[in-house]
Amino acid sequence: MPARRQNEIEEAARDFKVRSSPALKVAVHADFASILGQLESLQRGPDAWEEAYMVQALSHMEAGLYERAQTAVRECVIPVGERSTWREDQIKRNPQRYSLAQLRRRFEIVKAGFV
Repeated sequence: MPARRQNEIEEAARDFKVRSSPALKVAVHADFASILGQLESLQRGPDAWEEAYMVQALSHMEAGLYERAQTAVRECVIPVGERSTWREDQIKRNPQRYSLAQLRRRFEIVKAGFV
């Protein structure tokens, strides 16, 4: 890859990280923890839709992409009647893999890396 192109990519990555402010990180962590807490209080695991977006949010948090994590968290809490039926059908094709305990464990790992 030409050095100029590599520099442009690195600058874009730095700019994106700057936009993930500490306040945004704290807000995303709080929202995610709230979802976990609500599921625990309901004594149920996430449905396929919730799981897919929670895993996506965790992946974005691990990568430091908190704006994208925030979007995934917002998607996670869309009421059942307002969800895209096409997207929900796609999600349901995948087997569920994460229990609530596994999601919480992965979230704790993300938070431990949070500075």
